[in-house]
Amino acid sequence: MSKILVVDDDPNIALLIQMTLTKLGSYEVETVNNGEDALTIINESPPDIILLDIMMPGIDGFEVCRQIKENEKTKFIPVIMITAKRELDDKLYGMEIGASDYITKPFNPEELVTRVKVHLRIKSLEKEVSASRELETALKMSVTLQHEINNPLTGIIGNAEFLQEWDTATPDEINQAVVDILNLSRRIKELVHQLSRVSRVVSTTYVEGREMLDVARSIHEKKPAPKL
Repeated sequence: MSKILVVDDDPNIALLIQMTLTKLGSYEVETVNNGEDALTIINESPPDIILLDIMMPGIDGFEVCRQIKENEKTKFIPVIMITAKRELDDKLYGMEIGASDYITKPFNPEELVTRVKVHLRIKSLEKEVSASRELETALKMSVTLQHEINNPLTGIIGNAEFLQEWDTATPDEINQAVVDILNLSRRIKELVHQLSRVSRVVSTTYVEGREMLDVARSIHEKKPAPKL
């Protein structure tokens, strides 16, 4: 069940919106009458969508929206602004600071529900796309680890197995096996270090059309700050 937060200092409007949404849709609707309480709830238990009045005492809707969109935890929550003001500048400003939609009082109940459904659907699709991308990235990482780590691990195991038969090996062969193990281990350590610095996904073709992470190109090097 989607959680909706209604923020409006007019208790009659808030109640009307709550009744409309619970009657025409399957939603859990919570109402607050000021921006301060709204921000507390949003930060503690982020809703799926917010219906936000603009003209409120204290922190107005514009400021609430701005703070929502500046917070990494809440910036992707859709915000529908609801207000009696009809000025175009207010609508444009609301969109500029991150509002997803704008409804003017008095509103049509069916239209309100439709807008809410649309933005919840958009949010759901965005989650699906994000999950798909995360899975794709995980698969590329799996192929990368298989190629970049499995190969040196195979070499380490081979040399370790060779050292088990040390009594039949020459000193030079034993020394070379130890050197190979150290070099291959350092190679894995360096790869792990590089993976910790990956900041974007740049792919390269592996075999049979599969893709793996191009580790070197996936590391975004920060340019040094200019000297003053």
